[in-house]
Amino acid sequence: MKRMESPITNPVEVGRVISEFGFMVVCSAIYLVSSAAVLFFFIKWFVKVVDNIIERQQRNLDEILQVQREIKAVLQSRLLG
Repeated sequence: MKRMESPITNPVEVGRVISEFGFMVVCSAIYLVSSAAVLFFFIKWFVKVVDNIIERQQRNLDEILQVQREIKAVLQSRLLG
């Protein structure tokens, strides 16, 4: 009967594999944290841009409404007066 041998038998290679895996975990963690931070700040920036657009549109609509009320008042005064 043939005995199953593990693919890694050299202790130095075991240490190398563990150290590389540790490095991969650290790099992956740094990548995930930095990606999350970039995504967070991008979303925050995008929301700010959209809010500014909405505020400008609201100011424009308020201005249009004010002009419409003034025109209505002028027309009513001419028709009634």
